[in-house]
Amino acid sequence: MKVIKQDMTIKKMVVEVMKHARSQSYTPQQLCERQKIIDAQFFYYWAMDMKKEEYICDLFTEDFTYRCYVENKTAPKDQAMRSKYVNRNMMTMHMSHNPLIWLISDTEARGIFLYEDNNTYRESKQTAEGFSVYCDDFRKCEDGIWRISTMRIGYRKMEGELEDYDVPEGWTPKSWEEWRCGQE
Repeated sequence: MKVIKQDMTIKKMVVEVMKHARSQSYTPQQLCERQKIIDAQFFYYWAMDMKKEEYICDLFTEDFTYRCYVENKTAPKDQAMRSKYVNRNMMTMHMSHNPLIWLISDTEARGIFLYEDNNTYRESKQTAEGFSVYCDDFRKCEDGIWRISTMRIGYRKMEGELEDYDVPEGWTPKSWEEWRCGQE
């Protein structure tokens, strides 16, 4: 088991969400919006576990940023392709708990989610388990749908290791349903 030094940038953001979420009052409409934000995050996990990673293309904003140790602007399709590649040889289980949502404005929110994943490689039967926190920014887009604009994963513990994280040039998935993924 590796204990990973806490990402202090993410920790500060988590505490900020805790404080603001605790002091919010909600209208019925805001409660509905809050649930839509939680649904967006949980849709991400379900897409991973159902091996429909391409479904997440529509889940991210066009200016999407991904942070896991380092922060990078990433095209939604590229993020979906990386997820498809990493998950291709695994049975995955993504579990998230205790969401807190800070409704910053009518179109901006930040959510925190405790997270566990359990990944088992089909051939070797090796497992990789992670324990972390997601601290994600959400934006309500012009079509009225909440999307993730920044996804931050702050790992705290990891047992085992993920294999083959970087997509090799020219790799294409065996299956890829063209569901809102903007494939040409």
